[in-house]
Amino acid sequence: MLPLVEPWSSKYVEAIQRKRYGDAIWARFHIEGGVQNGITQATNDTILDIIKKDAAGYKANAPVQYTEAVAFYANTSSDDNHSDLIKVIVDAAPDEDLAKRATFKINCDANHNRAFQSDCQQLIRNRLRSKINIGDTRLAAIHGGCRLRVGPYRSAPDVTYNTAHAVAILIEEKCARRIGCCQFVSGSSPKNGGHRKVCLSSKRSGCR
Repeated sequence: MLPLVEPWSSKYVEAIQRKRYGDAIWARFHIEGGVQNGITQATNDTILDIIKKDAAGYKANAPVQYTEAVAFYANTSSDDNHSDLIKVIVDAAPDEDLAKRATFKINCDANHNRAFQSDCQQLIRNRLRSKINIGDTRLAAIHGGCRLRVGPYRSAPDVTYNTAHAVAILIEEKCARRIGCCQFVSGSSPKNGGHRKVCLSSKRSGCR
């Protein structure tokens, strides 16, 4: 569920109701934070650039989802003020750097959202074997205080439960840290053109 961040939440709802899908995408980026005037504060990328890269990733790695998205967005209203975003999605071209970006880089966070390593190891032992995409949910698995979460649905190509489990193994192996008497884990694999973000930590919400 999207957080309530005004005026963008209201603009998002209005845009969806009036089938201005480019405006809805624009509003959603601002709702999720870290964006000022269409530019991400973290990477200094424009929304247009991000969508261009992500659309290329969807087209190459999730062609069925990409085709569904194109069919949906192609019906945007003529009153759409950000139809250029829709055009970028529809006209997505193969990305020469896609193979490099569609990897599971692991980032560790030793200072925040730490979960007991024992809980995370048990979560991993309860293996998620399903090769079905995770879909419109954020919590893929939980054991004790350890949670395996994924980024917002459609923020990047989806991953299967089996893939998320494999990434959890990588995070647990790389990000285990001893603090005092105990071992903790907190880390993630950031989203890119090949997959949505994957987090293994104590986070009850988020992973974006």
